[in-house]
Amino acid sequence: MTQCKLKKVLAEYRFLFSMGWLIALFMALPPGLAFAEIGPALTGLTGRANDATSVFFSPAGITRLDQPELVVQTTLMYQESKFDVQQASFTGGNSDRDRRLFAIPGAYYVHPLNERWRLGFSVNVPSGIGHDYGKRWSGRYLSESSDLAFIAVSGVLAYKFSDRLSLAAGPYMVYTDSTTKVRVNNLLPDYGDGSVELEEDGTAFGYMLGATYQLTPATSIGTVYRSEVKPDLEGTPTFKNLDPLLREGLAALDLLGTEVDVDFTVPAQAQLGVYTELSDRWSLTGDLMWIDMSEFGITRVSVAKDSISVRTDGFRDMWIGTAGVKYRYADQRAVSFGALYATSPTTDSKRVLAIPLDRVISVGAGIELPCFGFVCHTSLSYVDMGDGDLSEDGGPLRGSVDGSFGSNWAVALDFQIVMRF
Repeated sequence: MTQCKLKKVLAEYRFLFSMGWLIALFMALPPGLAFAEIGPALTGLTGRANDATSVFFSPAGITRLDQPELVVQTTLMYQESKFDVQQASFTGGNSDRDRRLFAIPGAYYVHPLNERWRLGFSVNVPSGIGHDYGKRWSGRYLSESSDLAFIAVSGVLAYKFSDRLSLAAGPYMVYTDSTTKVRVNNLLPDYGDGSVELEEDGTAFGYMLGATYQLTPATSIGTVYRSEVKPDLEGTPTFKNLDPLLREGLAALDLLGTEVDVDFTVPAQAQLGVYTELSDRWSLTGDLMWIDMSEFGITRVSVAKDSISVRTDGFRDMWIGTAGVKYRYADQRAVSFGALYATSPTTDSKRVLAIPLDRVISVGAGIELPCFGFVCHTSLSYVDMGDGDLSEDGGPLRGSVDGSFGSNWAVALDFQIVMRF
């Protein structure tokens, strides 16, 4: 094999440094990991703003709280997915059935400074995603597994201009941790499959703006804007069981044991929500969220002294709508129901296994009860994440796969305890 051909083959492996952080766009998506104020199916995020979770979800709404308040949250989420292969260039068949159980914490605190000013802090996990396709399936050279987790820390200062208008602003920091595994198709067949694992992490800063307006004593509107964030992730890939020819070629290109730096953009998002009380017992919420997915992109990949400019053009803006209803049958006792629909940020022709985003449909129910001397919110939501139909071609070494998810859903059980001081 000539040096020119070898470099051409090795070029296919540059994708190994562009998978874990591609999925970082999920920071902008609400796959059911965090619910504000019961929020079955993520309803009532923006307009209602009745407790300390508003620090993150509707920051101007914290001016409605007249005493210090802490909300402690835990969400248990079960996710199941399985990709069915219709056609592939390598043997191996369908992916493994991936079953995952997560426990996701969160904490939100609001402190009144005086009659008009409020200060709020939050620590939560706004989103996360993961898939484990398996080591032997037909698409193992495109993706074996990926895990992504985010931790968001925010601070908000809100001011109540009048009984109707409140504004808020503040910074937020996002820590990102991503792990990606892929099987490697060795050049020498006697060596079988190799593997590579890339774990990267990094921190990014952005800002939040919020406003609430009381249209009538029974109806309020809330808006939120979160800026784009641009993390710089760093990590060193770990290769195993590479044949001598491939290992020598990777070493010649300085791709072994070398730190990888990735710059990319997580898109901005905006929310608009309405809350209205029909009576002392019945209330309605409606929310609309826009995510600037068309601006999502990877701007630079650096390996040693080499820098590669990259642009991801397979995405379009994403819209998410929710609607919810609550019935308060007694003091501190209520039931609620909600539904969500999110458009797909990509098309079937541009969808890839590393980020198999599709439309999302969710429905849920919640209950509010006094417990342990506090107010407890609990909600249960079912999330259908679509069939993720795709056709991906990774070249001669990585192969191609056509198929869709025969199973791709999740159930989230959310607990919140509201403590007022």
